[in-house]
Amino acid sequence: MPKVAIISDIHANLEALTACIAHIDSQPDVDAIYCLGDICGYGPDPEAVVDIVAERCQFCLMGNHDYALLHAPIGFNPVAAGAIVCQRSMMEPGTFSFPSKKFRWNFVHELAEEKEIGDNFFVHASPRDKIFEYLLPEDATYNPAKLEAVFDMISCRCFVGHTHRPGILTEEPKWYSEKDLGMEYEFRENEKLIINVSSVGQPRDRDPRACYAMLTDEGIVWHRVEYDVETTVSKVRDNQCLDNLCGERLLAGR
Repeated sequence: MPKVAIISDIHANLEALTACIAHIDSQPDVDAIYCLGDICGYGPDPEAVVDIVAERCQFCLMGNHDYALLHAPIGFNPVAAGAIVCQRSMMEPGTFSFPSKKFRWNFVHELAEEKEIGDNFFVHASPRDKIFEYLLPEDATYNPAKLEAVFDMISCRCFVGHTHRPGILTEEPKWYSEKDLGMEYEFRENEKLIINVSSVGQPRDRDPRACYAMLTDEGIVWHRVEYDVETTVSKVRDNQCLDNLCGERLLAGR
């Protein structure tokens, strides 16, 4: 496999995405960018984010917020649901909309649920429920039967986002954060892994920096990237249909 960057859970955060793209572009010999979904939701710039993902990513998968944008935010908390309703009003095209607006809507509508390349399987959430199921660090301790069923569905490595928490679930099962691993992990022969690449636009591990992962045949490396959080927070505050919490939570990485 070539060297590829994997991004996920951008959540309409343009400043975080552009910072990560710039960081990726500064790395040598990166052949492609993959996106694991949730390009929409929470943030102030869904249209600009869709444009960049469509231009720069070899593929993008369907996340639960992308799905909700097209259908309805069923089961979402009020803040998340409000952001989806807000973004739908911005993005859903009408009969006489500009082609660019129709392109963005169709791009989200046509997102696939999974991608398999060699030994690597890519989904937004879980091999068992590709859009909605959460695979949490706590499952390794409190729900091993759940993880056993999930691991039975993969043959090698599965890459996910969704929880916004970077790290690895092993078949034992054990959870190791990216910091536990020293920000990188070297693959071993005949092991199964679930690898969370974290979130570009809304990390939830108390680290406000954007996060993405770099994949090679040998292993995975996570990168934390500083970005202009205050600008994103200010944009959220200025948007009357987004809850201020969508911005404020970025300051604490939660």
